[in-house]
Formats: sequence, structure tokens, C-alpha cells
Amino acid sequence: MRDTPELPEIKDASVGTLRLEGTLAKRLPGMPSGELNDLAFTDARRVEAEQAMADMRAAFDISRQYDKRSKAVAKAKSRQMDRELRNKESAGRINRRKVQGNSNRAAKRTIRNYARNHLGMGTDLYR
Repeated sequence: MRDTPELPEIKDASVGTLRLEGTLAKRLPGMPSGELNDLAFTDARRVEAEQAMADMRAAFDISRQYDKRSKAVAKAKSRQMDRELRNKESAGRINRRKVQGNSNRAAKRTIRNYARNHLGMGTDLYR
């Protein structure tokens, strides 16, 4: 009889095994190089947390600079719009005054010309 080679061992594929597959402990950091007397391990989680906090601090600093810049731009735009509105308001007031004066003068001119030309009044009687 022939000896059949053994089949490789089948991995356990139960739900519990699959669920725990990605939760294995992280690999430990390497041994410190240097003297043999200094064999203390580094605190890998603390180092990772410090790096994560430094990264978060840098990202927050960038977003804070963006916010500061956008607030400054919005403030400048608001000041410019306010200045334009104030100038437009005073210019509008001046223009309305001019137009109103012109229309009053035109009305008086029309009455004066009617009095002179149609009613026969002289320049000394109706000004």
C-alpha cells in the first residue's frame, strides 16, 4: 500500500476565531541597542500616544490658522461693504438733493415762462 501524504492542518474558521483574528497584541518594540546594563524597554503605547497628540496638535494648528485667515477675510469684506454702503448712502443723499433742486428749478422755470409768454407778465413782475 501506498502511504498518502498527510494533509496540512486546517485552520479553525469558527466565528469566534475570525472575530479575534485582528485583535492580537501588537508586536513589541525592538530591544534597545547599546550597553547591556540598559535593558529597560520603552513604553511603546506612551510613545505612540505622544506622536498621535503631536500630530493632532499640528493638524489643529493648521485648522486654527485657516480659521484665523478666513475670519480676517470675512472681517475685511464686511468693512468694505459697510464703507461702500455708507458712501453710497451719502452719495445718494447728495444726488437726491441735486435732482430735487433741479426739479424744483425746472418747475419754477416752467411757471415763469408761462407767466411771461402766455400771461404777458414782465421780468420785473414775476421772478
